Amino acid sequence: MVANRAESNDGLYMTVEQYLALDESSDAKYEYLDGYAYMLRPPSSAYDDRAILDMAGGSPAHAALCARMIALLENALPDGPCLPYTSDARVQVDERRYFYPDVTVACGEQDEKTLKNPVLVIEVLSPSTEKRDHGAKLKAYKRLPSLQEYVLVGSESRSIEVYRREGAFWKQYDYQEGDTIELTSLGVRFSFEHVYRGIHIL
Repeated sequence: MVANRAESNDGLYMTVEQYLALDESSDAKYEYLDGYAYMLRPPSSAYDDRAILDMAGGSPAHAALCARMIALLENALPDGPCLPYTSDARVQVDERRYFYPDVTVACGEQDEKTLKNPVLVIEVLSPSTEKRDHGAKLKAYKRLPSLQEYVLVGSESRSIEVYRREGAFWKQYDYQEGDTIELTSLGVRFSFEHVYRGIHIL
């Protein structure tokens, strides 16, 4: 299936058609960026009692923060047209970029397999994904017309960054202890402390 076994960092080169076939052929999960597929979660057959692969995320803090952000958004969007989605929802940015954000909010009816018009994307940072989340993925998301805000939540330090579309430009907002985070795309506000409450950060 793979057109070229050459690797770029931890990515495997293939066409978008090969990527989609790979991503949909098992319970493994892959992202696709500019011709390279990146494994986020191995197939269940890769797990056994002797070895557990350390993939994206994985820490208790990362898992708790993902759950916390979903809960905050679910409570803030009870009956409207917008829904929060977990990391099982694939997002298509364009023909060469497919991602699985930790949390996505999209409004209205969605495609059966892929979200194509998210208004908000949240990534909880981990050592294995932080570089792409801050770099190539941020750059790609800024080109997605529907996206209004991109949020990065620290799992190894208490930090929240919000990148917000303001007219033709994007502006970065950095939040810390004592701040109120505002997601203007959804009209949602919550405290910084609420995000990290009870979650142990080393």
